[in-house]
Amino acid sequence: MGTGFKELFIKPLILVTLFLVSSCFSTLKNGSLAELHFTRDHYNATIPENALIKTYVRTEEKMGIYCSDDDVIVRYKIASQQKIKFFKAEEKKIGNFWFLLVRTKTDYDVLNRERQDEYVLEVKATVTTSTDKSKDKKKNSVSLELHAALVVTVLDTNDLSPLFYPVIYEKTIPEDTPLHSSVLKVSAEDADIGMNGEIYYSFKEKTNQFAMHPRTGVITITRSLRFEDRRSYDFVVEARDRGIRGRSKPSSAKVKFNIQQVNIYSPDIFIQHLPHVVEESNCDIYAIIKVTDRDSGVNGIIRSLEIVDGDPDGHFRIKETGHSGEYNIVVLNMLDRETAPKGYNLSLRAVDSGTPERDTYRSIHIELADVNDNAPVFERELYEVNIAETAPVNSPVIKLKVSDKDEGKNAQVSLEIVGGNEGGEFRINKRTGMLYTAVVLDAEHRSSYTLTVSAIDQGNAGSRKQSAAKVKIFVVDANDNDPLFEKYLMEVSINENEPAGTSVVKISARDKDSGENGYISYSIANLKPVPFDIDHFTGLIKTTHLLDFETMRREYVLHIRASDWGYPYRRQTEMKLVIKLKDVNDNRPQFEKIDCKIQVPRFTVIGKEIMTMSAVDFDDGNFISYRVESGNEDNCFSIESSSGVLSVTCDLSDIGMEERTVKITATDGSHYSDLTSLHITLVNAKKTQAADDSINIECRETGVLRRLNDAIETAKKNNIGEDDDFAMMPSRYGENVHKPELVNFPSAVQVNESVPLGYTILAIRARDRDLGYNGKLVYGVSDGDDDSLFRIDPETGDLNVVGYLDRETRDEYELNVTVSDLGKPQHTTWKLLKVIILDVNDNAPKVDKRVSSFRVSENARNGTVIFKINAQDPDQGENGRIVYTLTTDTTHFSVDKTSGNLYVSGRLDRERQELYELKVTVSDCATEPWTLHTEALIRIIVDDVNDNAPEFLVQNYTVKALEDLPIGSVVAIVTAVDPDLGKGGIVSYSLESDSSSEVDEKTFEIDSISGTVRTTSELDFEQRQVHTLIVSAVDGGMPYLSSQTWLIIEIVDVNENMFAPEFGSFYATAFVDENEPPGTLVTRVSATDADPPGDVSRVGYSIVDGDGLGYFSIDSEGIYTFFIRYLHNQMAQVKKYLQYYFKP
Repeated sequence: MGTGFKELFIKPLILVTLFLVSSCFSTLKNGSLAELHFTRDHYNATIPENALIKTYVRTEEKMGIYCSDDDVIVRYKIASQQKIKFFKAEEKKIGNFWFLLVRTKTDYDVLNRERQDEYVLEVKATVTTSTDKSKDKKKNSVSLELHAALVVTVLDTNDLSPLFYPVIYEKTIPEDTPLHSSVLKVSAEDADIGMNGEIYYSFKEKTNQFAMHPRTGVITITRSLRFEDRRSYDFVVEARDRGIRGRSKPSSAKVKFNIQQVNIYSPDIFIQHLPHVVEESNCDIYAIIKVTDRDSGVNGIIRSLEIVDGDPDGHFRIKETGHSGEYNIVVLNMLDRETAPKGYNLSLRAVDSGTPERDTYRSIHIELADVNDNAPVFERELYEVNIAETAPVNSPVIKLKVSDKDEGKNAQVSLEIVGGNEGGEFRINKRTGMLYTAVVLDAEHRSSYTLTVSAIDQGNAGSRKQSAAKVKIFVVDANDNDPLFEKYLMEVSINENEPAGTSVVKISARDKDSGENGYISYSIANLKPVPFDIDHFTGLIKTTHLLDFETMRREYVLHIRASDWGYPYRRQTEMKLVIKLKDVNDNRPQFEKIDCKIQVPRFTVIGKEIMTMSAVDFDDGNFISYRVESGNEDNCFSIESSSGVLSVTCDLSDIGMEERTVKITATDGSHYSDLTSLHITLVNAKKTQAADDSINIECRETGVLRRLNDAIETAKKNNIGEDDDFAMMPSRYGENVHKPELVNFPSAVQVNESVPLGYTILAIRARDRDLGYNGKLVYGVSDGDDDSLFRIDPETGDLNVVGYLDRETRDEYELNVTVSDLGKPQHTTWKLLKVIILDVNDNAPKVDKRVSSFRVSENARNGTVIFKINAQDPDQGENGRIVYTLTTDTTHFSVDKTSGNLYVSGRLDRERQELYELKVTVSDCATEPWTLHTEALIRIIVDDVNDNAPEFLVQNYTVKALEDLPIGSVVAIVTAVDPDLGKGGIVSYSLESDSSSEVDEKTFEIDSISGTVRTTSELDFEQRQVHTLIVSAVDGGMPYLSSQTWLIIEIVDVNENMFAPEFGSFYATAFVDENEPPGTLVTRVSATDADPPGDVSRVGYSIVDGDGLGYFSIDSEGIYTFFIRYLHNQMAQVKKYLQYYFKP
């Protein structure tokens, strides 16, 4: 269609035979029959189905046989065809051509293309010759039979309407089915072919809820479904073929959509917290839970609310209140906060009754309020600790650690000594638990203490709990006692001549100290050697060699020293032991003279002393007595027993014995001397001689007297003065004269708060000019350590950290450092030491809220402050100076690094980003050991402003629509999106034409909600090939924003030329005189077209073939005229008649 029209495949032809009216004669001659033949071996022809009787098949080819011999007769017959013989062959001779004509018979059923669309016929031509011009066929003789095939195609005539199967459709559609989803496909069939069999589907009645694809029959949703609004939709859908518009009859089917209510929404859980649950309580309601569901009907009914996690022991239960959707969380069992110090995180699950069911999970945190139900607990029930008895007052003994599972005041513990400290020897820091000495301890007085320490929490009166532990303190002995002798002066005697090793006496001393401090060894402190030795361990004194009273010292003064084994110095004590040597009669008397020869005159008178016998006894104090042992039987001589004087006791003159040997012995009473002989000779002498002169005595000297004198001299030397030379006691054991002196003692020290336990802050040094224990020093802190953080090693003076320092809690301590010696009496020195705690970057900045949420309008101006981040750092200086850094990569927000103000720094666009999760790093400015920081998470929700006009997904829409679409067909779906929220994001559509004509607006309509563009009237390519529409999209904001786009609908031409023109007869005859001028009317031919009025039924004509091609012309009206100037006679002689084929 259009300005021209499409030609049908079957071109109707008409044969026009023109006869020249002249006196010409034929030049044709009879040819041989053998040259006769069909123009083709195979022909194609068409015929409409349902054709009336005697309807001829159509063909674009000349079917038949050329034969110019008038004596030849050609007859056609259908030699073979299908069982039902619909067709009959006829012949028609025009000029020199025998036409083959095939038509329907009159006595058979009509043709039905749907039953059979093609027939193959075999046509037989019988050629006969006759010399007899009569019509008696019997006189004709068959000369030749020719055969040709004819295929007759039955053309469709759109005699059938589409048929639905089934004719009733019913389907259930969930209400949440997305827009433009396919929900149903209807189907109809049409046995016709071509456009007659192509089906268009449409709704019988207009609807905006659904759309139907005209070609596929697929029904889609164009508006959202809501069960609450409408529960079912009933439609009548039509199926119409694409045959000639207005001539096809539609068929219909019923469609019913049942809208299924869908469980769209999950339940919503709302929690109303009540005060904290108190542990150890029962049947408390912790929270009221409200559960709602925005669905209606059964989908909005809450089926259950249950605890699915966080309560493994079943302490809680969900209980319905009796009000719809309202529940209580009830505490079932006794709770113990200590078993769940962080409370309980219960996971709740609410399930509705929809199908499928929807559920919602919600967490609820249950905090337990502490009840003072736990007593403080010591780390151990019994502590054992040692402390030196020399420890200064206020020396730390042990730190007792106590825990309490409760919290707050209920967990704050105060310690107190409640037993075993009757003498007040110890005290305890009730807050820190450090146990101190309160007095100077004395292991000799008491070597151990068993203290009972009580810990009581600070809960409310009446609920306080306490516990106790035993602390067994062993006082470690120090060598602070000298050994003690039982007697400091002793006198003993020993006999001389005792063998070496003879025990003299056992010295005993004792020491109150214990261990090696009380273990005593003995020694003799005399500097000069003495013949004695002492057992170092037993104190037994023995002789070292034989003692001689006569020659040796007769009295010894020993200084016995008792020493303990103490450390670092021994303590010593001395006593005086006097040992007197007792003389023992161990020497026999010895005569000074022996072997005496005595001449005694006879006249010696009686009583005359002859001589004195002298015997010496080295023993002291012995009395010597003498006696005559023999030779004096006549008793003429006698010897004085005590003096040793030998005298005459008889008248010698009468003694006949002139010579005699008198043996004299001396005795000390125990021992006898050797017998000495006195050879006495009696001589007669004159009486005139003196008596003394008359006695002549000659003796041999023994030298004993000399020896005695030597012994006496020796003894005298050995016993000169008192034997008091001894090793003096060392001066260190003297009096304690001097006080300790602190050396290079600072007034203040500094220490980092981060030092580890045991760290030595200062090595305190002192001196004492005394020696020994008088100069032995012990160190201690007597005051100022209220937090029990420091300890001075009593031996070394090192000041150590024993507790964790925290400058932020306390930055300075003033300690009373005391130094004492161990002398008696004890001297003490003290000084104050200020300990300054230096800051270490041990505290990260703390923000008031680690997670914050804020809202800001998307049209907020740059510089708008959203939030001020508050942070504190208790450190000092650079360690406590805070800077703020936005670590999230964004240009929309910034933070002031000094003030912490978070502000807008870039244009916000909620549609591009609605939620910002900003990480702000809060850092200190420390350099050592490192910078500490804390992160704050700030969630910023950008609130919507209607700042976006709807935006079409496609800049310009161009669609094509067939001109024969049924009314109501969807030709386009335009979509505009508006990212704004609420009404500002709801888009409505409208149409307007780009011209003043209202044709476009009446031809199409748009669904204001879905943007679906439908036809409202028939389209016609011939009237308008392009429709240009303007689609407007407007949001619902205040003020509203809009946008437009072009919708160009190109109408696609559809071939509506369903029928070919038909001539009334397949040939026409006309006559023309020769020498007629060009333009002379020869004849008029006419064809008709069954298509609807218009271009498709307007017929045009043309000459396509024939003998006289080029001599005639035909116009569009079918008028046949001369085309050349004139016809010559000569031509007429050649062509007796002209044949032309016309094409309409």
